[in-house]
Amino acid sequence: MELSLQKRLLQSLQDIDRKNLPSFHVVMLPDFFVDHVLRFNSLEQTCNDMKTIAEQGGGNIPGIPQRIHQGGNAANTALGLARLGISSHLICQTDPFGVYALEYFLGKNGVDLSGVKSDGSLALTTAIELQKQHANIMLGDPGSVATFAFEQLTTHDYELIASAHLVGVTNWNLNRFGTDLASKVFEMAKKHNVRTYFDSGDPSPRRHDIPTLVQKVLMSPDLDIFGLNENELRYYSHYNCMTQAEMITAAESLKKNIPARIDLHTSLFSSSVHRTSTVIPTIPLSTIYRLTGAGDAWNAANIFADLLGFADDERLLFANIAAGQYISSSVVIHPTIDMVINYIKNNI
Repeated sequence: MELSLQKRLLQSLQDIDRKNLPSFHVVMLPDFFVDHVLRFNSLEQTCNDMKTIAEQGGGNIPGIPQRIHQGGNAANTALGLARLGISSHLICQTDPFGVYALEYFLGKNGVDLSGVKSDGSLALTTAIELQKQHANIMLGDPGSVATFAFEQLTTHDYELIASAHLVGVTNWNLNRFGTDLASKVFEMAKKHNVRTYFDSGDPSPRRHDIPTLVQKVLMSPDLDIFGLNENELRYYSHYNCMTQAEMITAAESLKKNIPARIDLHTSLFSSSVHRTSTVIPTIPLSTIYRLTGAGDAWNAANIFADLLGFADDERLLFANIAAGQYISSSVVIHPTIDMVINYIKNNI
């Protein structure tokens, strides 16, 4: 990676007038999950252990590292933005326990929860992280995330969206009304000149709904930024892309059919495709503590840098560093600006 790029990013971060950051408002919707994460070494050993326990009629597998923390693409992205100093707002539906958990995980970190509705059901995910395969398997109960519709938005929610600088809709894959929600939220946002950001999540459970999503959301001029990973790119581009060159070709091909900027984040690199294509490699990490949530940390940093007008290469490098710091931290915490600055200073 060019040393000059790191120095430019460092200078851009040091030049930020932090007292003005809260004037930037971002609204994220519609998902919050309580995540229960279990960490196993390998798929083969895990399956063998579970099979043995089942065959003996039940039992315990001790010594499995576990943790509980906030989850959901919208909630995690809102938290990441708040940690960077942006005024972030979450709109979602959960139950009273979910509200309590949101206050603990997000509220105390500065996320505005005035758009949270407590009359629904809790969304809960058990995530199995496999260290050997560097993969995660998520077993989820989407609760009210599955049924969150545009009609549930209140006058207060409309005001939040209308006064925002950017509104993001995520987790389409688990929301049966996701296409309608994104389409109408983005249409409303554009009436007030608000930037729009969409990240669908893994579309594989809803393959048959992809054509409608493409027509009503991805091809709409109301969408400014489409964030996705390599797995999602394969579904939307119809390319079985595996190498970096193949992924970039697939993203450029997809861009020909949609007006939005495509922001791709992968385990190898990140890329922005609009007028031109910019590619920045990911950050080498000696230790990885988690796999779940990397994309949300990346999205938060990407949105932050977009709002502050960073150059494409600076924005992508900033998002790569932020995501790398999130998954390599022993504590489940989104990075701050100072954490990224210190990382750059220590690695130049």
